[in-house]
Amino acid sequence: MHAILFQVTLRQCRQPISHIRPNLQQVRFFGPQAHTFSTCTRWQQQQHAAPAKESKGASISEDTTLSTRTRVSEALPSSPQSAGEAVCATTVPRPRLSPLPYLYLRNLPYNRSTDLQQLLVERQIQLRKDRKEQRAKISSPPSSFSSSSAPVAEIQNMSVPLEDGSQDIILLVEHTSTFTNGRRNRGARSISDQEEARLKNLGATYVESLRGGEITFHGPGQLVAYPILDLKPIKLSVRCYVSYLEKAIIATCAQWGVKAMTTENTGVWINDQKKIAAIGVHVQRYITSHGLALNCNTDLDFFKEIIACGLTGKETTSLAQELNNTEIDVQKVIPTFLKGFGTTFNRELVPLSTTNPDLEQRIHEFVQTGNTELLNGHKVNRTAL
Repeated sequence: MHAILFQVTLRQCRQPISHIRPNLQQVRFFGPQAHTFSTCTRWQQQQHAAPAKESKGASISEDTTLSTRTRVSEALPSSPQSAGEAVCATTVPRPRLSPLPYLYLRNLPYNRSTDLQQLLVERQIQLRKDRKEQRAKISSPPSSFSSSSAPVAEIQNMSVPLEDGSQDIILLVEHTSTFTNGRRNRGARSISDQEEARLKNLGATYVESLRGGEITFHGPGQLVAYPILDLKPIKLSVRCYVSYLEKAIIATCAQWGVKAMTTENTGVWINDQKKIAAIGVHVQRYITSHGLALNCNTDLDFFKEIIACGLTGKETTSLAQELNNTEIDVQKVIPTFLKGFGTTFNRELVPLSTTNPDLEQRIHEFVQTGNTELLNGHKVNRTAL
């Protein structure tokens, strides 16, 4: 018997357990709201007794975070690729969507980045709602409107809005030095005041985050990517989305001559002991936020001050360390990452300035001022952060 970790969405529990993984005997969920379910069957029974209400950012119902995990006790099969891995393979045909714009932001404070992501997620949700309403108007018969020809003519001139990912964006960020804790360790189960003070004395800030996972470090020399993507037109499950992020990182490392891999632990590794990239995502109404962090020439001493991602006895490495090349930096890695990400997700990556210069300007103004009205015309819902 061997214990392994893999990602699974709570929606999969609405199917028979056998659909999740063959011979699955025991599944235990560790949800971000401290709900622990011993088995999928127990979770199903609870849902029949009291259906979960939809809430923004909640992980039970339609919204899911990477902090929802499963620990599976089973014998590791010697057979080839599992069914789940086959479904998530990049060789599976995916829709070719609109070009994906990217924006690079350097020396961005972590809290400012979480506000920015939440605003962009809310923007995506609102735009999707607007498109849905527009399609409803177009499909409505003329008799449902007043006898005046004006509204009918206006509707007849409308074009049917497409769900083509045209509002997606990926933020490429270098943070100021920050220790961040994931959803599993927020609030009552977070670190002590003394430990927080110790970390701050190292010259970094400390932030509790909405993302999945546990404590880690972000700082200069680390490429952090925050894809704000609508998973519906991409036709990816949350589990496959995480797998694609891993594949994009592996493809990036390969372009630098570094062989990377995945293990039973989340993230991307050089071997079972050395981790080069961390992943922690959040999904709200099918819109992704947070993402991945690839160490380029990061100061690795910060990682020695914590148990990164809660994994005792593991090391953190970087491209610079693996290649013994101090000239590597984030800006040199970005082109290779864009190529790896674009190939994996079947998207063309283009600068935001070429697709939506107005949005780029407003983002820069928000980064400088923190004025949320510059983006969405309303304040960030901080209760969701």
